[in-house]
Amino acid sequence: MKQQFSACFPGLGVFGFDAVEPVILAALVSGDPILLIGKAGTGKTYLLNSISEAMGLEHRHYNASLISFDDLIGFPYPKEDGSGIRFLPTPATIWEAESVLVDELSRCKPEIQNKFFSIVHERKIQGIPLEKLRYRWAAMNPFSFGSEEGDDRYAGSEALEQALADRFAFIVEVPDWGALSKSDQEKVIDPAGEGAISNDRGQLKRFVEAKRQLFAKQVRSIGEDVTQYCRLCVNLMLDASYRLSPRRARQMARNIIALRCVADSGNTLERGELFKLALTWSLPQRAWKGSIPQHTIDAVHAEAFRLALRNDKNAIWASDFMQKTAIRDKVHMLFREKCDSDTRSLAVLQFLHHGLPWQTAAFAFTAFPLIEKMQILNADALQEVAGKAIEVLHVNGKLSWTEYLSKPGNGPHPQLSECQKYVSALPKRDTGRKKRALQLFLYLLTKHIEMPEAQFVETDMHACFLELQKIAKEKR
Repeated sequence: MKQQFSACFPGLGVFGFDAVEPVILAALVSGDPILLIGKAGTGKTYLLNSISEAMGLEHRHYNASLISFDDLIGFPYPKEDGSGIRFLPTPATIWEAESVLVDELSRCKPEIQNKFFSIVHERKIQGIPLEKLRYRWAAMNPFSFGSEEGDDRYAGSEALEQALADRFAFIVEVPDWGALSKSDQEKVIDPAGEGAISNDRGQLKRFVEAKRQLFAKQVRSIGEDVTQYCRLCVNLMLDASYRLSPRRARQMARNIIALRCVADSGNTLERGELFKLALTWSLPQRAWKGSIPQHTIDAVHAEAFRLALRNDKNAIWASDFMQKTAIRDKVHMLFREKCDSDTRSLAVLQFLHHGLPWQTAAFAFTAFPLIEKMQILNADALQEVAGKAIEVLHVNGKLSWTEYLSKPGNGPHPQLSECQKYVSALPKRDTGRKKRALQLFLYLLTKHIEMPEAQFVETDMHACFLELQKIAKEKR
């Protein structure tokens, strides 16, 4: 990524972080928690401790693998009047801290990890607010290296609990030696700066304070482009089997705003690169699932950014339609959400051509009558839906199957028997439901269409049918 950033870190004697420097600065501006993941000796701890020195913060650095709870809160003793418990503070207790670095978080004992959860998420400990705490930082080694990584294996480094990982705004992989420029490698080698106190003459502190005010203003009105981008990213990541929580969607928006504030200082990051930077380092799966393929991030960003920045509501509608996994949700969009006929028709055609065959059959079979009656599709799309519906209504094929050792089946069709058993277990009064289910199963089996369990297929179709019934009643 091409940048011309007014780098703050070299003034601290920290080198090699150019690629992620805007992200770390954004976390300082927003005050949201950040987690650094990197191999041993990559400067994670050094960077965060140096930042605390440069900003003049009352700082605590805890090793999560060694610390006990008493180290955090101090020694408890009763108040003189017997009204409760007080904690005897020490230089290591957290009560006066303005910044906290939890090092080796992935080696943390479960009971201590739970204590850090409330610190990271709420700035509280044992339910007591930490009034002075502004920054919550953490660092850990990778946890998923295999034998092919040679010496890069970290015994005792485990994936974080998902809820804790989701509380960090940015989850950043720290660059290793091979990612550093020759100049940065030489600066890192120089032992002259070892142990020196970081002092950039207040440059970093002034930068953060100025941008914090800008962030507080901009975060109150994030803009339609940010809203749509985050929403689309969450949907597209889910489509790629990476779930992002509703909390994460909001956090991503905050991250974009913070990065945008940082970029205003002279950063020439283009808008698309800034959004992609936010998406890349907002994914909590890095802390509990491992690295996410770059091609997945690239594809999600490209599609979300294209749609969000075009602000084309029809294109966004079509993208949302394709991402719905249940046909009931597709029907809901088709009949209830505003969109022009051509966009609806194109989305339906794409679904019929590229969707799961058993779902497209169930969709056409149930939805065609109301689609035709309400005339919500153009002629081409209506014809394709009709053709698929007629195929299901008038099954034309032969039931055949292959048994073990590729011998033709002679007895009852095994999958048909399962389907019939499921249909027979449906309520007796619901004869229409039974007939629809059996008709769809016969079509799928004669066409040799792969499908999941009978119950899953039928309940998906039945939910779609109930939604269509409700819509039909409303439109009378």
